Amino acid sequence: MTQQFSVNHPLLFILAGIAVAAVLAQSLVFLKKAWKRALELGYEKQKLKKIATAAAVFTIAPAIAIAIGVITLSGTLGLPLPWLRLSVVGAIVYELSAADAAASSLGTTLGSALTARQFSTIAWTMTVGIATGLILIPTFCKKTLNSVSNVGSKDKKWGELFVNAIFFGLIATFVGVGLCEVTVSSEGKVKALVLVISALVMCLCGFLRNKLKWKWLNDYALPICMVIAMASAIPLTSLFS
Repeated sequence: MTQQFSVNHPLLFILAGIAVAAVLAQSLVFLKKAWKRALELGYEKQKLKKIATAAAVFTIAPAIAIAIGVITLSGTLGLPLPWLRLSVVGAIVYELSAADAAASSLGTTLGSALTARQFSTIAWTMTVGIATGLILIPTFCKKTLNSVSNVGSKDKKWGELFVNAIFFGLIATFVGVGLCEVTVSSEGKVKALVLVISALVMCLCGFLRNKLKWKWLNDYALPICMVIAMASAIPLTSLFS
């Protein structure tokens, strides 16, 4: 009998676990080398412990956002693949967009059960797509960065404007994806409203940060927005279904 494919098959957990373990081992090796080198340069152990503790605390907020991303993708892709993608190299915005694009090209959606072929295609799309950045960034971005720096050194105002324009262009691309289906389907309406809610929550976090001097919101604004936006999608889906 042919075994039915499962996105949470134990073998996928084993393969993902091996890759994640390799990354963790690499991190520990570099941490050990950095610690040893710092001692050779004359840094005190007590000071190094404070630096390590501060760095560990600083990673909590990004870790929350990553965990939310894994949960978001696990509904369709299972736990092993999102765990692997977001633990090695990846970001929830890219992973979700790449997976959705691959699923659409296969004539399915991320909310549907996937066959082994569909799962494999989505996984390869996510992996190969982001791997190109490892080649393009060191090859071309240095020249681009130098060009931006030259503009900024000649005219600081235009340099900041140029960088902000690039950033908002990137954001506009993802916003457009969320709004393009607002008049087509109920799902599009939910996406648009969730986008608006997350934007309002981010504005509120910025207001509280500046008004009440809550500096900790700098690190936790993103996960807070993600959690509230995801929670709002539940009643909105029921409303438009």
